[in-house]
Amino acid sequence: MERVTFKNEAGLSLVGHFYAAPSKSIVIMTHGFLSNKSSSGRFDRFALKLQQNGYNVLTYDCGGYGESDDTAIHFDKQVTDLQAAKQFSQSLGMEKFAYWGHSLGGRLSLACYQDDIDTMVLTGPVTGAIFYQHVDYFSQEQITQCECNGSMIFYVDDPWRSEIVLDKQMLTDFDTMDQQATLAGVHCPVLIIHGTKGALEQELAQITKQGLNLFPEGSKLIELDGADHGFMEQLDEIETLGLHWLHQKFALQ
Repeated sequence: MERVTFKNEAGLSLVGHFYAAPSKSIVIMTHGFLSNKSSSGRFDRFALKLQQNGYNVLTYDCGGYGESDDTAIHFDKQVTDLQAAKQFSQSLGMEKFAYWGHSLGGRLSLACYQDDIDTMVLTGPVTGAIFYQHVDYFSQEQITQCECNGSMIFYVDDPWRSEIVLDKQMLTDFDTMDQQATLAGVHCPVLIIHGTKGALEQELAQITKQGLNLFPEGSKLIELDGADHGFMEQLDEIETLGLHWLHQKFALQ
């Protein structure tokens, strides 16, 4: 694994981990809300397994997260970050691309689809509008702070930073996702994995089911019984499912 840096269109430095393999096929992994490139250890282990199976992998911190440059986060900024990660991958000589996203990273993957994306693996993805207070149970004090100051601060247990600044726009971003418009722009098969446990994961799964017919042909929804939004007890199963899917949909080049 190599620590790498690259720039987004705003000139911010983004930090990632690149796992090199003897192919030109790469899986780009995008973390969720208030997370980082390690994604609570999920992406570390998945990236190693994919690397062992011949895939290059890039994990990265969106701006304002992890080791990347500070900025107040909102969705459009994170879109440019994933676009920058793909451009960086192309600069390394990569020619075939797959996206792997967790939670909000799943929504980013869908929003950043381009014709050269062969497939996606999404765990607990945000696939449609969800009331922001359902996402992290923001306190009234936080909401007031955000309304008055245009942002709010989250104190996080992160090896690289103590706080993440949330732009007020992010509250609107959760509320206003257009599921039909987003999914209409995706033209590759998508593996969606949801759990059945916990209010947040149950709501996200229901949102996905409501729009399941909008996903491209060949897509598949799998529900893991007893899994909550973190999936920390099901990492072995997700690793197996994701790798099997990539073997089917994302041939090495």
